[in-house]
Amino acid sequence: MNSMVRFLHHPTSQPCRAVHQFMLEVEIPFEEEVVDLINGENEQQSFKDAYNPTGQVPILRDGDFIVWESAAIASYLNEKYAVPSNWFGGNMQQRATIQQYLHWHSTYLRRGAGAFFYTHFAECIWGKRDYSKEIAKGKHTLDESMELLELWLTKSHYLCGDEISFPDLLGYHELVSHVAGAILVDADWQKYPKTKQWFDTLTTRSHSKTVSEVIMQVGAARLAGHIIPMNRKTSLAKGTEIKPGIPGMAQQQ
Repeated sequence: MNSMVRFLHHPTSQPCRAVHQFMLEVEIPFEEEVVDLINGENEQQSFKDAYNPTGQVPILRDGDFIVWESAAIASYLNEKYAVPSNWFGGNMQQRATIQQYLHWHSTYLRRGAGAFFYTHFAECIWGKRDYSKEIAKGKHTLDESMELLELWLTKSHYLCGDEISFPDLLGYHELVSHVAGAILVDADWQKYPKTKQWFDTLTTRSHSKTVSEVIMQVGAARLAGHIIPMNRKTSLAKGTEIKPGIPGMAQQQ
């Protein structure tokens, strides 16, 4: 296998940013390729055949080996490189706790991304429609998830113990998007003071600002009312829909 891995990603993607920051934090050398999600590069069958049948990013290529899903990528890198044990656990119980969070994250906090996507990106893809149900579903999932984050953070400084681990980056970058899009506001943070303290601590890390720069700019543009032209057809937040398919598409056929 080649010594340098290739990282396919997009900076507006929460899971991509988590993996990106992880590689920077532990100084893993990599080449990067920004996938054109805006114009639907990842929707093309050629892309799916080459990299990932779901068309999702992030994707990691190591020689002829390809792995996708953020937690799987980070876990692979953890084993390939001598990453400090705090990131994925130094003993059986720590590893189990980290894996527990990673499994929970994909079906709870990650699904809260619908609040951001349907507030800010859906209109850019499908035009002005009523996305209120999708937004409400995402916000409900986000609120429920933050209650658990708050519970865990009353017991330790980080999500899986008193040292930072990969779950912290996954959780952090989900919330970064919600901050960028003003989904999370002061009234929300007041309900979750431990989570706010944890979020602020992660924000001070040296790579957090760099990795989050694009999504903060995108959020500011959308809050100012600017439409971001997107030549794609499918959701950027799969699994958050009220019903399968593209919202409102049936009315146009």
